[in-house]
Amino acid sequence: MTYYDWKHEKQRTIAHGYNRGVAAGEKLMMAHVRLEAGTITAPHKHVYEEIVYVVSGRWEITVDGVTTVVEADQSLTVPSNAEHSAVALDETLAVVATNFRPEWSENSDLWLHYNAENHLWAV
Repeated sequence: MTYYDWKHEKQRTIAHGYNRGVAAGEKLMMAHVRLEAGTITAPHKHVYEEIVYVVSGRWEITVDGVTTVVEADQSLTVPSNAEHSAVALDETLAVVATNFRPEWSENSDLWLHYNAENHLWAV
């Protein structure tokens, strides 16, 4: 058993408006994600399914060309191998549940997440 306290968690991944804490089991993971307004997740796909639950704020998520604004107390599923991207419309807190994903533990997916206003690519 592992206990996580998101109010005091220090093991977080932080990248240009994207702030993620991860709770991991043997086969499942959950991300506690804080996003500044304007933070983008670049288009990508992977074999893992995801369930996104927005706690507060608004997160515009595009899955296979269909765009949905997910607001507080709403969820969205991302199927396996579906191309998806997102932009935080407001300061947003969300929870993302998925299969165990090594890139979350290794932080090798940080290039996907950035705030366009603070990012060199936006120049």
